[in-house]
Amino acid sequence: MRMEKLCKHSGTCGGCSFQDVPYPEQLKRKEALVKALFSNVGLNPEIKPIRAYPESYYRNKMEFAFSQGSSGLILGLYGKDHKIMDLDECRIFSEDTGLILKSVKAFAAQQGWPAYDKYSYRGLLRHLIVRQTKFTNQTMLGIVTTTQQAFDAEGFSRAMSGLKLAAPLKSLYWIINDSVSDAVVFEKKMFLSGQEYIQEDLNGFIFDIGIDTFAQVNPRAAADFYQAIRGYAGLSGSQDVLDLFCGSGGIGMFLAGQAKSVLGVELSPEIVEAARRNASQNNIANISFFAQDARKFLNASPELCKDVQTLVLNPPRSGVCAKLVRTILRGLTPETIIYSSCNPATQAQDLKLLSEAYGIELCQPFDFFPHTRHVECLAVLQRGS
Repeated sequence: MRMEKLCKHSGTCGGCSFQDVPYPEQLKRKEALVKALFSNVGLNPEIKPIRAYPESYYRNKMEFAFSQGSSGLILGLYGKDHKIMDLDECRIFSEDTGLILKSVKAFAAQQGWPAYDKYSYRGLLRHLIVRQTKFTNQTMLGIVTTTQQAFDAEGFSRAMSGLKLAAPLKSLYWIINDSVSDAVVFEKKMFLSGQEYIQEDLNGFIFDIGIDTFAQVNPRAAADFYQAIRGYAGLSGSQDVLDLFCGSGGIGMFLAGQAKSVLGVELSPEIVEAARRNASQNNIANISFFAQDARKFLNASPELCKDVQTLVLNPPRSGVCAKLVRTILRGLTPETIIYSSCNPATQAQDLKLLSEAYGIELCQPFDFFPHTRHVECLAVLQRGS
């Protein structure tokens, strides 16, 4: 049975491939996917029922693209025909989507600004980044352009300041990208107006979010996810925690209140600076952060890790490389490993390697991404079990 389409662009937009599948069926498919991926590598842990969240308006960030059509400027997402299509709404992002895109496109068309063409490498307008908090209801915009033509930053700021959004506009940025890459590249960013950061409140913890800050895409799910990790960690106040791939410090901050100390490691200095700022404004004193490659950190700083009793892994989609797994097994002896991933396929491969010394207590899927094929999965491992 097919449900009524939630979005007028369903079937043409390439963003929500599951939107015509009833939500309970989506959840069943994602649970089955996790089980199959683990089974494929010879693992059969207990799979907890998937945790579900509101289906609509859950994303806190979107990157929209400009294009030039026969009838004028286009601003939206890639459709199933691999061409950028105009959007009037986006049901997984925000009720403000249509008004924001319409207003930006109208102002740009009024100025006669052309869209960038990725084949000729000519044009001005490339992307529009929109970030919106879900608990504090704040919006941030970032327009991405080349330097091939003059951009009226003051005029753009004035035009955007008049937007009547459900989540008011609090921050505006201009990003320069002259690279040939079709991705959003921050060659230079300029703060235009409002405040430099918007802030999200997750269960009483305040997080600063900049235009290029990493943040979990679904804040409502993230708040529950962090609490679940804290519950599964079972800390008693005496444990030292090592948080590899710590991002802007979310998991570590949630664990710090029950830990002796938390040490976070993240490759990007900019993200580590955001983590330190988040910890400071939340008055968390027993957490510290290092900007370094995870494997290099373990090899160079064994004295900092020798007493770690709880290890947290939250790697990118590519997973934890085999060399890092071997470094962990050789140099660390935590009693508990908590491994979360937005890619259960690479997670299953890593868990197979870790199973040399650790038993998988359970796996808990989380539906961070309703109406898409993606799923977050949390695994809890115990040494020698």
